[in-house]
Amino acid sequence: MKIIFAVLVGLLLSAPQLALAQTHCSQLPELTVDASFPRCTESQLAAAGFPDHKHAHHWYGWEPPLDADGQPYGPGSMCQGKVLKGHDDLVLLPGDKRFRQFIMLHNPGYQDCDMVAFIELMDWANHVVPELLGLSITDTLTILNPDNTQHYKEQAGQGVWRFYKLQGNEVTIQPYPVLLARTLEGHAAFMLVTDWILNQALDQKLPLWLHHGLVEYMGEDGTHLVNYMAEFREAGPVLFSPPLIDAILSKGVDPDEGADRENFRRASYSAYLMVWQLVELEGGLIAMQDFLAQVASGADLDEASLSVYGMDLAQLADMVDAVRNGEPAGKAMKRQVPHKQP
Repeated sequence: MKIIFAVLVGLLLSAPQLALAQTHCSQLPELTVDASFPRCTESQLAAAGFPDHKHAHHWYGWEPPLDADGQPYGPGSMCQGKVLKGHDDLVLLPGDKRFRQFIMLHNPGYQDCDMVAFIELMDWANHVVPELLGLSITDTLTILNPDNTQHYKEQAGQGVWRFYKLQGNEVTIQPYPVLLARTLEGHAAFMLVTDWILNQALDQKLPLWLHHGLVEYMGEDGTHLVNYMAEFREAGPVLFSPPLIDAILSKGVDPDEGADRENFRRASYSAYLMVWQLVELEGGLIAMQDFLAQVASGADLDEASLSVYGMDLAQLADMVDAVRNGEPAGKAMKRQVPHKQP
């Protein structure tokens, strides 16, 4: 009897711990090609928010990951605690930092590690995103880092709710120190690398709901987007249909800053939810890689979609329409703080 009682007590004590085990978005399963999809349930999303592992490089215990050759990459691999460790491929010049596929131009007043830290983030993303997409490029990206937010607005012609302006193999980023202060620098790097690869590896342009949705999905921006939606919910539904997403994203920056901020964030959230469903519920990354590989090899977009998903892109968009399917994390979920260590 005592044994049975002890077992029951153990189960009761362990049940809350199991329920509380995933209350932070970094505790949900990471995005990998061989992950088990869907990675989490709606109740887990409601409790923890969408998966977000793009803040862990700031936390106690972080160690740079190792590549196939056992070499560290990403945050902390070239600078640690503002102390330069260096790398054979790293070239340091005043106002100019170069590492493999990245050239970063900046005000020469910055110390080396101030700017190398962003190159570390880009290198991290460039190790991860190609494997997730099944696409890679050999181009070199030139990164322009403005002096301050006003300088960024003048150079890029857009507000800070847009993290960067990418044109071919050149990008103007929101100043890295600003992204860092907003705890969004990891997201920005993964989004930028995804955007860059999709643009350069595919001759055909994906529908913007799919392209931008992949950028947001690979950047793990979902929980932040949900947080952004809080201010817009009182006015009514926050989700956009696929045609409206495409229209908003294709027209560029709205001169009305308030309208641009709201519409860009709502379109981003809606596109994110569409790709979330497409990957999480419709074949995982293997299916997405198959589709992208066919497009990269010259297949017609609709033919590739039919081959992989059994429907053309218009039908596919209709199936994953966020307005129709709703928000898997729930409309009334509490505001999450993904940048705080669990």
